[in-house]
Amino acid sequence: MHREKFDLAKLLKEIDADEEEQTKDFSQEKNIPQDTITELMLAHLKKKKNNIT
Repeated sequence: MHREKFDLAKLLKEIDADEEEQTKDFSQEKNIPQDTITELMLAHLKKKKNNIT
């Protein structure tokens, strides 16, 4: 099984930027479980990566 490697520093910057953006936008305050958010972010990053290559 091939495991993809992600640039963790870049990933953390994106997460931090997203958190900052969400604190500005209170309409995003919904009770979405963190693991669901993480799964969605990883799926989005994989899709993004696949579109680049």
